[in-house]
Amino acid sequence: MIVGWCTVLSIILWGLVMDRGLVAWLNRRCDQPFRDSFDFLFSGILPALAISGGAATVLGAFHGLRWEIVLPIVAVSMIWRRRDLVAVLCDLGSLFRKIAAETKIGNPFPVLAALTCILLCYAWSVLALFPPGIDDVWVFHVPLANSIIEHAGFVSPQIDHPFYGNIPLFFNLLFALVMMASGHWTGAATMNIAIFFGFLFLLSSCASRWRACGFFLVAALILSIPFFRGSVGEPMTDLARSCFSVAAVLFLWRYLETRRPAELFHCALVLGGAVGGKYTELQMVGLIGLALMPALIKGRVSLPLFLSCICAFLAVAGYWYAKNLIILGNPIYPFLFGHPGLTDAWMADYTLELGRAFDPANRRFVTNLASLQGWHDFLYILYEWFLARKPNTFVALALILAGLAVAFRRIAFLAAIVATMFVIWYTVMFNHIRWATPAYLLFFSTGFIGASLVRERLDKWLDRRVLPQIAPLAKIVSSPACMVASPVVISLLAGGLWISRWHRVGGGDLDPAKAEQLDVMLGMISVERYLEGHRKAYFMYRYIADHDLRTVFQPFDTANTLLSTAYNDGRDGGWQLPRHVLPAPGSDVGAFIRDNHIGYFIVPPDAGSAFLAERLGEDKILMANSVIAHMMPRSSVILTDRFGWTLYRFDAGRTP
Repeated sequence: MIVGWCTVLSIILWGLVMDRGLVAWLNRRCDQPFRDSFDFLFSGILPALAISGGAATVLGAFHGLRWEIVLPIVAVSMIWRRRDLVAVLCDLGSLFRKIAAETKIGNPFPVLAALTCILLCYAWSVLALFPPGIDDVWVFHVPLANSIIEHAGFVSPQIDHPFYGNIPLFFNLLFALVMMASGHWTGAATMNIAIFFGFLFLLSSCASRWRACGFFLVAALILSIPFFRGSVGEPMTDLARSCFSVAAVLFLWRYLETRRPAELFHCALVLGGAVGGKYTELQMVGLIGLALMPALIKGRVSLPLFLSCICAFLAVAGYWYAKNLIILGNPIYPFLFGHPGLTDAWMADYTLELGRAFDPANRRFVTNLASLQGWHDFLYILYEWFLARKPNTFVALALILAGLAVAFRRIAFLAAIVATMFVIWYTVMFNHIRWATPAYLLFFSTGFIGASLVRERLDKWLDRRVLPQIAPLAKIVSSPACMVASPVVISLLAGGLWISRWHRVGGGDLDPAKAEQLDVMLGMISVERYLEGHRKAYFMYRYIADHDLRTVFQPFDTANTLLSTAYNDGRDGGWQLPRHVLPAPGSDVGAFIRDNHIGYFIVPPDAGSAFLAERLGEDKILMANSVIAHMMPRSSVILTDRFGWTLYRFDAGRTP
């Protein structure tokens, strides 16, 4: 994990150095090219990653993602931009000195914000050590990153699947950049954590003053939602592309506020990253274009700036679409124009899957907003899925309304984009709630912008009324006695937490799984012990590897072989038969068992569920059950884990 973080920070540093020169040049006609050095550090992380990803895309197109090529390019470019490198390092030093200075004068928020970031980073880094239980991580995202590393760039298809091997791979490329150094899938998780922090810093930097306080409001609004918090340390692309997509809207808002050209350039960079990560973010090109249209019509955006933004966008996102156009004849393969390599039947099934709710229970909702029932269901979904039982969502909604009341023109387009994105999600992509991640994230971001606008309106009152009243308290906080007492109190609280958890007298209201996650972070239990108790198949797949059982038939887990490798420290002993290996219809089941040397099989408790049948295919489930039915009379149970998964030994010579 340490190697992964060092690599991520190096990638961000290189991107910041390259970006600083661009910002200075673009803002050269502004009275103040940089709002301040701190703002550049906080708001520049995502553009820096977009620049790094764009450069890596160029190298990958020519199979140049090799250390012997990357390191000399980085070294030469750092020497070339040495003044910007020194400036960025000086900005970092100034940030640390500012935090210390604010602490000395009685302002605890900057140092508390820094400590909060460190603790969150540590917590997410520990949680990232848990192998994800999401199949897509092992079926697509990690294999795609490994394929980029193995080929030192891009091939078509990137993995052995005509659809998933040809989709935009910007975030998988970022994962690969870290995994090149770390050699482990946790490198991808580290990159996702950095992207999320970059977004939180960008959002908090949108406040004109008191950015440290703003960070705590951002944390209160966003981090209290498990919907976001639980996805941070997983090597999935949904949260990452949502951060880039919403960041593009925030940079556009900053441009309309300040008219600094670099803000619009940053908007184009991160929008390119979002579009280069998933087709769905093409919607943001249209929405941002509509929001920018009045400025374009009135000539407020110069032609050189507009062309620069187009070039930045294409430099980051263009490769994936140009490749598909040249090789497959369809830039957004396989949608709309054609799907070579995929059958019409497969495409029809996939289109049907995308256009309807993943959970059959949600297919009763009407998504046609041309009807009253559609609007009724839409509002019901908005309330039940996004508002109900979540107090901070009502706080965000109140802040949006307050922002509209005090500065309607400055926030109206943000609110309009939020509403439009929810409508698009419900009418076009109502497959799963995760497709609404950008809309939900922008909703909370707009709430924070609303709070910032309200605070600006109250600035004079706060300066005149509130600050003089708390001045005596500030003197007390900044006194030597208080400066010494604060770390002592914090240490005592931390020690009390440790002791209470050790004796199991605290945390009585905590969910047991969350309590044990805290135990892992405090070093009281190992990652392996936690996973054995809370991750399906972990204990069983470890048992299979430890006892070298061969060959295990497990047709009910879509990522059984990949998870078996991940759960056993990367060892691939070939213990399990791949899930897709099944006998052909009408073939001899006994011969299939003998030919594949099946000696064991696994049956989960939901093997006969309708959901699993739909997910894997009813014909495949029927065939798998026929194989198990053939073996079951001559089998004995080896073990059953706490989730109800049962491992059987098959004795071919035993009499039924």
